[in-house]
Amino acid sequence: MSSDLRVFNADDHPILRKGVSDLLIGTAGIKWVGSASNGEEALASIRSIQPEVAILDIEMPFLSGIDVAKTLLKEGSKTKFIILTLYKDETLFHEAMELGIRGYLLKESSEKEIVDCVITVGTGMPYVHPIMSRFLLARRTSKHELLEHLTDHEINILKLISRQMTSTQIAEMLFISQSTVGNHRSNISKKLDLGGEQNGLLKWAIENKSLLNSA
Repeated sequence: MSSDLRVFNADDHPILRKGVSDLLIGTAGIKWVGSASNGEEALASIRSIQPEVAILDIEMPFLSGIDVAKTLLKEGSKTKFIILTLYKDETLFHEAMELGIRGYLLKESSEKEIVDCVITVGTGMPYVHPIMSRFLLARRTSKHELLEHLTDHEINILKLISRQMTSTQIAEMLFISQSTVGNHRSNISKKLDLGGEQNGLLKWAIENKSLLNSA
């Protein structure tokens, strides 16, 4: 049974799409499993094929790469997504990171950078093009500043949430009531400006586990 990393790609520009496809086909350890020329086709194909990694152009007809990733991640897709774009846009970058997109590449990326990104993301680690790393640093700084608004007790509760512990388990471990845990969760969500998104606090805690562990 092959252990090659199954990778899909989508781009509305035929030459760029073929270039990435050919690169994937010619790389040891990677199995190219298909491509798409627009967002709707990419969405349907990824649902059907369920690749381990999908490289998506941001601007495509019908649905953008971010729209495709957002839809599939909400559905619980296990595919890890990489955005490939022409634009050094900070807003798009932050949107992609907030959604849980693991890789962010520019179309000026070298073949080695694309392959390195695919392999890194395939192992579950993030990969950001060096030019975009300044935005990543800004995100980390911003999140550290957010933690400054939390008490030590709230950070401790966030760490337990990041380990996917329930309110009942947290209450038992800290010798407090479940309602007190609920109040803490609500206060933390407000301080982190998470709004009313379902499981928003759990998602944030898991995505920022390394940040919490360093706090």
